[in-house]
Amino acid sequence: MYKKLLKFSIILALIVVILGAYTRLSNAGLGCPDWPGCYGQIIVPDLADGTKIEGYDRPLETAKGWIEMIHRYAASALGLTILILWFLTLKGKTQRPQSMALPSFTALFVMLQGAFGMWTVTLMVHPGIVTIHLLGGFITSALLIWMFLNQNKRTGVYRHVLKRHKYLLLIVLLTLSVQIALGGWTSTNYAALSCGDYFPTCLNTWWPEMDFSSALYWGPTGTEYNYEYGVLENQARIAIQMLHRIGALLTTILIISLLIAFKRYVHLKKHFLLIGSLLAIQISLGVLNIVLSLPIAVAVLHNGVALLLLLSFISLVHKIFKEDNYRIET
Repeated sequence: MYKKLLKFSIILALIVVILGAYTRLSNAGLGCPDWPGCYGQIIVPDLADGTKIEGYDRPLETAKGWIEMIHRYAASALGLTILILWFLTLKGKTQRPQSMALPSFTALFVMLQGAFGMWTVTLMVHPGIVTIHLLGGFITSALLIWMFLNQNKRTGVYRHVLKRHKYLLLIVLLTLSVQIALGGWTSTNYAALSCGDYFPTCLNTWWPEMDFSSALYWGPTGTEYNYEYGVLENQARIAIQMLHRIGALLTTILIISLLIAFKRYVHLKKHFLLIGSLLAIQISLGVLNIVLSLPIAVAVLHNGVALLLLLSFISLVHKIFKEDNYRIET
Protein backbone atom coordinates (compact mmCIF):
# COMPACT_ATOMS: atom_id res chain seq x y z
CA MET A 1 0.00 0.00 0.00
CA TYR A 2 2.81 2.41 0.89
CA LYS A 3 4.59 1.99 -2.44
CA LYS A 4 1.33 2.25 -4.39
CA LEU A 5 0.50 5.45 -2.54
CA LEU A 6 3.94 6.79 -3.40
CA LYS A 7 3.33 6.03 -7.08
CA PHE A 8 -0.01 7.82 -6.87
CA SER A 9 1.58 10.83 -5.17
CA ILE A 10 4.26 11.13 -7.89
CA ILE A 11 1.62 11.04 -10.64
CA LEU A 12 -0.44 13.58 -8.69
CA ALA A 13 2.62 15.83 -8.25
CA LEU A 14 3.17 15.76 -12.02
CA ILE A 15 -0.50 16.68 -12.56
CA VAL A 16 -0.21 19.55 -10.06
CA VAL A 17 2.88 20.93 -11.82
CA ILE A 18 1.14 20.71 -15.21
CA LEU A 19 -2.01 22.36 -13.83
CA GLY A 20 0.13 25.06 -12.23
CA ALA A 21 1.79 25.73 -15.58
CA TYR A 22 -1.58 25.84 -17.32
CA THR A 23 -2.93 28.22 -14.66
CA ARG A 24 0.04 30.54 -15.10
CA LEU A 25 0.09 30.43 -18.90
CA SER A 26 -3.66 31.00 -19.21
CA ASN A 27 -3.30 34.06 -16.93
CA ALA A 28 -5.64 32.46 -14.40
CA GLY A 29 -3.43 32.95 -11.36
CA LEU A 30 -5.80 35.64 -10.09
CA GLY A 31 -8.94 33.93 -11.37
CA CYS A 32 -9.89 33.71 -7.69
CA PRO A 33 -8.67 36.88 -5.94
CA ASP A 34 -8.80 35.29 -2.47
CA TRP A 35 -7.46 32.11 -0.85
CA PRO A 36 -8.23 29.27 -0.23
CA GLY A 37 -11.74 29.80 -1.59
CA CYS A 38 -12.99 31.64 -4.64
CA TYR A 39 -14.85 34.86 -3.90
CA GLY A 40 -15.48 33.51 -0.42
CA GLN A 41 -16.84 30.14 -1.61
CA ILE A 42 -15.32 26.67 -1.91
CA ILE A 43 -16.31 26.58 -5.59
CA VAL A 44 -16.46 29.23 -8.28
CA PRO A 45 -19.67 31.29 -7.90
CA ASP A 46 -22.38 30.36 -10.38
CA LEU A 47 -22.70 33.86 -11.81
CA ALA A 48 -22.29 35.49 -15.21
CA ASP A 49 -18.86 36.58 -16.39
CA GLY A 50 -18.07 40.15 -15.46
CA THR A 51 -20.24 40.11 -12.34
CA LYS A 52 -18.95 42.41 -9.61
CA ILE A 53 -19.09 40.60 -6.29
CA GLU A 54 -19.35 42.68 -3.14
CA GLY A 55 -16.02 43.00 -1.33
CA TYR A 56 -13.90 42.22 -4.40
CA ASP A 57 -12.45 44.68 -6.91
CA ARG A 58 -11.91 42.02 -9.56
CA PRO A 59 -14.94 41.02 -11.67
CA LEU A 60 -15.67 37.32 -11.99
CA GLU A 61 -14.12 35.36 -14.87
CA THR A 62 -15.66 31.91 -14.51
CA ALA A 63 -13.24 29.97 -16.74
CA LYS A 64 -10.17 31.40 -15.04
CA GLY A 65 -11.72 30.82 -11.65
CA TRP A 66 -12.26 27.12 -12.37
CA ILE A 67 -8.73 26.71 -13.74
CA GLU A 68 -7.36 28.16 -10.51
CA MET A 69 -9.65 26.13 -8.25
CA ILE A 70 -8.98 22.81 -10.01
CA HIS A 71 -5.29 23.47 -9.47
CA ARG A 72 -5.96 24.14 -5.77
CA TYR A 73 -8.06 20.98 -5.40
CA ALA A 74 -5.28 18.86 -6.94
CA ALA A 75 -2.62 20.53 -4.79
CA SER A 76 -4.72 19.94 -1.67
CA ALA A 77 -5.12 16.26 -2.59
CA LEU A 78 -1.36 16.00 -3.01
CA GLY A 79 -0.77 17.60 0.38
CA LEU A 80 -3.20 15.17 2.02
CA THR A 81 -1.53 12.20 0.31
CA ILE A 82 1.89 13.30 1.59
CA LEU A 83 0.54 13.60 5.13
CA ILE A 84 -0.87 10.06 4.85
CA LEU A 85 2.56 8.85 3.68
CA TRP A 86 4.12 10.52 6.72
CA PHE A 87 1.63 8.80 9.02
CA LEU A 88 2.24 5.38 7.41
CA THR A 89 6.00 5.85 7.84
CA LEU A 90 5.46 6.78 11.48
CA LYS A 91 3.46 3.57 11.99
CA GLY A 92 6.15 1.47 10.28
CA LYS A 93 3.94 0.52 7.33
CA THR A 94 6.67 0.95 4.71
CA GLN A 95 7.67 -1.93 2.47
CA ARG A 96 11.35 -1.34 3.25
CA PRO A 97 12.99 0.56 6.14
CA GLN A 98 12.51 4.31 5.82
CA SER A 99 13.71 6.89 8.34
CA MET A 100 11.27 9.60 9.40
CA ALA A 101 13.57 12.40 8.25
CA LEU A 102 12.65 12.48 4.56
CA PRO A 103 8.85 11.99 4.93
CA SER A 104 8.80 14.59 7.72
CA PHE A 105 10.73 17.12 5.64
CA THR A 106 8.46 16.42 2.65
CA ALA A 107 5.34 16.97 4.78
CA LEU A 108 6.69 20.25 6.15
CA PHE A 109 7.81 21.33 2.70
CA VAL A 110 4.39 20.73 1.13
CA MET A 111 2.87 22.92 3.86
CA LEU A 112 5.32 25.67 2.96
CA GLN A 113 4.40 25.12 -0.68
CA GLY A 114 0.77 25.71 0.25
CA ALA A 115 1.77 29.00 1.87
CA PHE A 116 3.52 30.10 -1.33
CA GLY A 117 0.36 29.16 -3.23
CA MET A 118 -1.53 31.57 -0.99
CA TRP A 119 1.11 34.31 -1.40
CA THR A 120 0.95 33.88 -5.18
CA VAL A 121 -2.61 35.20 -4.95
CA THR A 122 -2.37 37.65 -2.05
CA LEU A 123 0.81 39.24 -3.44
CA MET A 124 -0.73 39.61 -6.90
CA VAL A 125 1.37 37.03 -8.82
CA HIS A 126 4.68 38.56 -7.78
CA PRO A 127 7.20 36.93 -10.20
CA GLY A 128 9.61 35.96 -7.44
CA ILE A 129 6.91 34.28 -5.36
CA VAL A 130 5.40 32.53 -8.39
CA THR A 131 8.84 31.26 -9.48
CA ILE A 132 9.57 29.91 -5.99
CA HIS A 133 6.15 28.26 -5.99
CA LEU A 134 6.96 26.64 -9.34
CA LEU A 135 10.31 25.37 -8.05
CA GLY A 136 8.55 24.09 -4.95
CA GLY A 137 6.42 21.85 -7.14
CA PHE A 138 9.54 20.44 -8.77
CA ILE A 139 11.26 19.91 -5.39
CA THR A 140 8.18 18.17 -3.97
CA SER A 141 8.19 15.79 -6.93
CA ALA A 142 11.91 15.13 -6.47
CA LEU A 143 11.44 14.33 -2.77
CA LEU A 144 8.64 11.89 -3.60
CA ILE A 145 10.62 10.11 -6.31
CA TRP A 146 13.54 9.74 -3.88
CA MET A 147 11.21 8.19 -1.29
CA PHE A 148 9.84 5.84 -3.94
CA LEU A 149 13.32 4.76 -5.06
CA ASN A 150 14.23 4.05 -1.43
CA GLN A 151 11.50 1.39 -1.46
CA ASN A 152 12.90 -0.45 -4.47
CA LYS A 153 14.78 -3.70 -3.97
CA ARG A 154 18.55 -3.32 -4.21
CA THR A 155 20.37 -5.79 -6.42
CA GLY A 156 23.48 -5.89 -4.26
CA VAL A 157 25.59 -5.78 -7.43
CA TYR A 158 27.96 -2.82 -7.43
CA ARG A 159 29.39 -1.35 -10.62
CA HIS A 160 32.08 1.26 -10.10
CA VAL A 161 31.49 4.82 -11.37
CA LEU A 162 34.53 7.10 -11.45
CA LYS A 163 34.53 9.96 -8.96
CA ARG A 164 35.04 12.60 -11.66
CA HIS A 165 31.94 11.32 -13.45
CA LYS A 166 29.93 11.55 -10.24
CA TYR A 167 31.01 15.18 -9.87
CA LEU A 168 30.05 15.83 -13.48
CA LEU A 169 26.61 14.34 -12.83
CA LEU A 170 26.06 16.64 -9.83
CA ILE A 171 27.23 19.67 -11.84
CA VAL A 172 24.75 18.82 -14.62
CA LEU A 173 21.95 18.37 -12.08
CA LEU A 174 22.74 21.78 -10.56
CA THR A 175 22.90 23.43 -13.99
CA LEU A 176 19.59 21.88 -15.00
CA SER A 177 18.01 23.12 -11.78
CA VAL A 178 19.22 26.68 -12.44
CA GLN A 179 17.91 26.45 -16.00
CA ILE A 180 14.49 25.37 -14.72
CA ALA A 181 14.51 28.38 -12.39
CA LEU A 182 15.39 30.63 -15.35
CA GLY A 183 12.49 29.12 -17.27
CA GLY A 184 10.15 29.92 -14.41
CA TRP A 185 11.53 33.46 -14.18
CA THR A 186 11.00 33.89 -17.93
CA SER A 187 7.39 32.77 -17.68
CA THR A 188 6.47 34.74 -14.55
CA ASN A 189 7.90 37.94 -16.04
CA TYR A 190 5.99 37.37 -19.30
CA ALA A 191 9.28 37.34 -21.22
CA ALA A 192 8.72 34.21 -23.32
CA LEU A 193 7.80 36.20 -26.45
CA SER A 194 10.11 39.16 -25.89
CA CYS A 195 12.26 38.07 -28.86
CA GLY A 196 9.24 37.67 -31.13
CA ASP A 197 9.11 34.46 -33.17
CA TYR A 198 12.78 34.63 -34.13
CA PHE A 199 15.08 31.68 -33.45
CA PRO A 200 18.01 31.31 -32.98
CA THR A 201 18.23 35.08 -33.32
CA CYS A 202 16.26 37.53 -31.19
CA LEU A 203 14.25 40.22 -32.98
CA ASN A 204 16.19 39.24 -36.10
CA THR A 205 19.58 40.03 -34.54
CA TRP A 206 22.08 37.95 -32.57
CA TRP A 207 22.53 40.45 -29.73
CA PRO A 208 19.61 42.89 -29.36
CA GLU A 209 19.60 45.83 -26.98
CA MET A 210 19.07 44.42 -23.48
CA ASP A 211 18.87 45.60 -19.88
CA PHE A 212 20.57 42.92 -17.76
CA SER A 213 20.61 45.18 -14.70
CA SER A 214 16.81 44.89 -14.47
CA ALA A 215 16.54 41.26 -15.58
CA LEU A 216 16.57 39.95 -12.01
CA TYR A 217 14.46 42.77 -10.58
CA TRP A 218 12.59 41.45 -7.54
CA GLY A 219 10.14 44.29 -7.01
CA PRO A 220 8.22 45.33 -3.90
CA THR A 221 5.61 43.04 -2.33
CA GLY A 222 2.18 44.00 -1.11
CA THR A 223 -1.45 43.91 -2.14
CA GLU A 224 -1.13 47.39 -3.67
CA TYR A 225 1.31 46.09 -6.32
CA ASN A 226 -0.11 44.11 -9.24
CA TYR A 227 2.35 42.06 -11.32
CA GLU A 228 -0.20 40.48 -13.66
CA TYR A 229 1.11 40.62 -17.27
CA GLY A 230 4.49 41.86 -15.96
CA VAL A 231 5.97 45.22 -15.04
CA LEU A 232 9.41 45.12 -16.69
CA GLU A 233 10.35 47.08 -19.77
CA ASN A 234 10.86 45.05 -22.94
CA GLN A 235 14.67 45.40 -22.88
CA ALA A 236 14.72 43.71 -19.45
CA ARG A 237 12.39 40.97 -20.70
CA ILE A 238 14.65 40.40 -23.71
CA ALA A 239 17.59 40.02 -21.31
CA ILE A 240 15.65 37.40 -19.36
CA GLN A 241 14.79 35.51 -22.54
CA MET A 242 18.43 35.59 -23.69
CA LEU A 243 19.63 34.35 -20.28
CA HIS A 244 17.20 31.45 -20.62
CA ARG A 245 18.47 30.66 -24.13
CA ILE A 246 22.13 30.82 -23.05
CA GLY A 247 21.28 28.60 -20.08
CA ALA A 248 19.53 26.14 -22.39
CA LEU A 249 22.62 25.96 -24.62
CA LEU A 250 24.96 25.42 -21.66
CA THR A 251 22.68 22.79 -20.13
CA THR A 252 22.42 20.93 -23.44
CA ILE A 253 26.20 20.90 -23.89
CA LEU A 254 26.72 19.59 -20.36
CA ILE A 255 24.09 16.87 -20.70
CA ILE A 256 25.56 15.69 -24.01
CA SER A 257 29.03 15.69 -22.40
CA LEU A 258 27.63 13.58 -19.57
CA LEU A 259 26.05 11.12 -22.00
CA ILE A 260 29.37 10.73 -23.79
CA ALA A 261 31.33 10.33 -20.53
CA PHE A 262 28.91 7.72 -19.19
CA LYS A 263 28.81 5.70 -22.40
CA ARG A 264 31.18 3.21 -20.76
CA TYR A 265 28.62 2.31 -18.06
CA VAL A 266 26.45 -0.25 -19.83
CA HIS A 267 24.26 -0.83 -16.76
CA LEU A 268 23.08 2.80 -16.99
CA LYS A 269 22.10 2.60 -20.66
CA LYS A 270 18.34 2.80 -20.01
CA HIS A 271 18.78 5.93 -17.91
CA PHE A 272 20.71 7.69 -20.64
CA LEU A 273 18.35 6.65 -23.40
CA LEU A 274 15.57 8.24 -21.36
CA ILE A 275 17.58 11.40 -20.62
CA GLY A 276 18.64 11.77 -24.26
CA SER A 277 15.07 11.35 -25.49
CA LEU A 278 13.68 13.85 -22.98
CA LEU A 279 16.43 16.35 -23.86
CA ALA A 280 15.58 16.13 -27.58
CA ILE A 281 11.86 16.58 -26.84
CA GLN A 282 12.54 19.52 -24.50
CA ILE A 283 14.70 21.34 -27.06
CA SER A 284 12.05 20.82 -29.73
CA LEU A 285 9.31 22.15 -27.46
CA GLY A 286 11.42 25.17 -26.54
CA VAL A 287 11.95 26.07 -30.20
CA LEU A 288 8.26 25.49 -31.02
CA ASN A 289 7.29 27.82 -28.16
CA ILE A 290 9.14 30.62 -29.92
CA VAL A 291 8.39 30.04 -33.59
CA LEU A 292 4.70 29.30 -32.91
CA SER A 293 4.32 32.23 -30.48
CA LEU A 294 3.80 30.23 -27.29
CA PRO A 295 0.86 27.90 -27.96
CA ILE A 296 -0.43 26.96 -24.52
CA ALA A 297 -0.35 23.18 -25.11
CA VAL A 298 3.32 23.29 -26.15
CA ALA A 299 4.24 25.62 -23.28
CA VAL A 300 2.57 23.34 -20.72
CA LEU A 301 4.34 20.30 -22.17
CA HIS A 302 7.61 22.23 -21.94
CA ASN A 303 7.05 22.50 -18.18
CA GLY A 304 6.07 18.85 -17.84
CA VAL A 305 9.05 17.51 -19.76
CA ALA A 306 11.37 19.74 -17.71
CA LEU A 307 10.06 18.00 -14.59
CA LEU A 308 10.50 14.55 -16.16
CA LEU A 309 14.06 15.44 -17.16
CA LEU A 310 14.83 16.57 -13.61
CA LEU A 311 13.32 13.39 -12.12
CA SER A 312 15.32 11.22 -14.52
CA PHE A 313 18.50 12.83 -13.19
CA ILE A 314 17.31 12.40 -9.60
CA SER A 315 16.76 8.71 -10.35
CA LEU A 316 20.26 8.41 -11.82
CA VAL A 317 21.85 10.14 -8.81
CA HIS A 318 19.94 7.80 -6.49
CA LYS A 319 21.09 4.71 -8.36
CA ILE A 320 24.76 5.70 -8.45
CA PHE A 321 25.16 7.13 -4.95
CA LYS A 322 22.88 4.66 -3.17
CA GLU A 323 24.77 1.77 -4.77
CA ASP A 324 27.93 3.15 -3.18
CA ASN A 325 26.26 3.33 0.22
CA TYR A 326 24.83 -0.18 -0.15
CA ARG A 327 28.26 -1.57 -1.07
CA ILE A 328 29.83 0.09 1.97
CA GLU A 329 27.06 -1.14 4.32
CA THR A 330 27.23 -4.73 3.07
